Amino acid sequence: MKYIYILTFFSCFAISAYGQKNTQNYQSYPLPKGWISDFENILTEKEESTLDSLVSSFERQTKIEIAIVTLDSSMTSKENFFNYTLGMANYWGIGKKDLNNGILIGISSSLRIIRIQNGYGIEKILTDLETKKIISDYFIPDFKKGNIFNGIKIGTIELMKKLR
Repeated sequence: MKYIYILTFFSCFAISAYGQKNTQNYQSYPLPKGWISDFENILTEKEESTLDSLVSSFERQTKIEIAIVTLDSSMTSKENFFNYTLGMANYWGIGKKDLNNGILIGISSSLRIIRIQNGYGIEKILTDLETKKIISDYFIPDFKKGNIFNGIKIGTIELMKKLR
């Protein structure tokens, strides 16, 4: 009888633990505004339009989807930035489902952080090491000069060159 109580307790515990949701609640993600979602309001409309044309043209040519998102400090923290952008990329469904070829470029000027989330299909073409090098060599130099738009544009173009 004691065995049955113990078994029942652990069964309930296991079912309860299995039913817990991921710590990141999908309701906390905003909906995308398009390929460019400037939630930090650091880009002008013209800059957003330029970036949108760039990634739209690339998607038509290669079928690789790139979303660029800026996040303010009220949306996530520096410590949670990786998980937040990964969850956002999955929630938004960036990339063709059968190819898993999406890329999310997450930037927070206020937190001073950038992360590029590559879908598994992209990781076959572009390694994490290559992605980090693109960030440090093409995005960051202009970011340090205060030219966020130019850093995003130059970095995104370099990313596209590596993927062609």
